[in-house]
Amino acid sequence: MAGDPLLALAVDTLKQGLILFDATGHVIGANAAARRSVELREEIELAASAEPPHDRIRLQIRRSAVQLKLERALRACGASALPSLQHPTVRLPQPREVRAVQALVLTFEHGQPGLILQLSPIVPQTLPNAPLPQASVLGVLIDRCTSPALEPMMLRDLFGLTDAESRVAEAYLRVDTVKEVAALLGVSANTIKTHLAAVYLKTGCTRQAQLVRLLMALSEVSDEAGTASPPR
Repeated sequence: MAGDPLLALAVDTLKQGLILFDATGHVIGANAAARRSVELREEIELAASAEPPHDRIRLQIRRSAVQLKLERALRACGASALPSLQHPTVRLPQPREVRAVQALVLTFEHGQPGLILQLSPIVPQTLPNAPLPQASVLGVLIDRCTSPALEPMMLRDLFGLTDAESRVAEAYLRVDTVKEVAALLGVSANTIKTHLAAVYLKTGCTRQAQLVRLLMALSEVSDEAGTASPPR
């Protein structure tokens, strides 16, 4: 990604795919994880824009309906930042004041796993009398063909989970329901429910979606993170 070389190197070590767009939807940069996710699929690419200026890069999807959905989301995010940058005397909003986060699933043909793309507007702060910064959009790319994993014993060390509770928690990175977790681990659904209640209590989570977000975040710092396998 563009910017300081050391910062770019650090961003490239992240296991989470990141794509930075300008306010018009052109790609400013993408880290290594994002480029790998795109390269694994035939129906998506980072390519030269079909419209002027042709030297700019866009995220191109061959399915027109999905491409249209992406373009609309990018426009919505870009537009949410631009009004605040029209005049230097206008106070730039703090990040928490920007509410135009867009999330969409980029689905593909031939049974390829989709990508989840979350778009958030970035409105940089500026100093008095300084040139106006450029509004931009940060895309966080979640690759559904990647199997995230946690470093062994991380949940035990952080939250005091037992080995059985840790296995139940980590199973929710791969499957979605109590029945599926029970089948995956070879135990009864009631046992899963008991362990899951303990997991919620110890981690402070109150629902499955919150637990999965926590596990996904922890998997990003784990040395044992899984690698993406090519879609079939």
